[in-house]
Amino acid sequence: MSNYSQLLQNATWQPSTDMQLPLSISSWLELSTSLTTQLKQAFGEVNVCVLAESWITTLNENERQFFPKQACPCWCREVILKSQDIPLIFARTLIPASLLTQHSELQQLGNRALGEWLFMQSDRIRQKLELTHDKNTALYARRALMSIGAENMMVAELFLTPQIFTRVVK
Repeated sequence: MSNYSQLLQNATWQPSTDMQLPLSISSWLELSTSLTTQLKQAFGEVNVCVLAESWITTLNENERQFFPKQACPCWCREVILKSQDIPLIFARTLIPASLLTQHSELQQLGNRALGEWLFMQSDRIRQKLELTHDKNTALYARRALMSIGAENMMVAELFLTPQIFTRVVK
């Protein structure tokens, strides 16, 4: 497990409405459109580097509280989104087996961003959004509970460089 993964799993999360953030940061963290698309507009080409993909059979307490109705196992996908070899985002996605039964293509994404698939789903709804700021690393992160039909998935994204927040969200 990467340090980034541990940071996301052990973070103290807050509802997005409870954090007072500068607009330059909140506009990225509270983005309701595709993060990948926004990164491409801000940085040009964005590449996905898959760090790990595997089944997990238990969630830690922090993830269980956010994702309470999900039964394991979950497909766990961890990636880094980069532009010109600069790491921009670490993402950890938990996809329950029940969702994979309906959308097996999620296990075949390879170096494609999850957002490319997710934002093509007409029945996609963001149910919940939480944010965190790690004081030790000064990194910000967000996690969302996304519904696809009757099923949920969790997407957590750690913003790896403050350079992102200098770019205007379009």
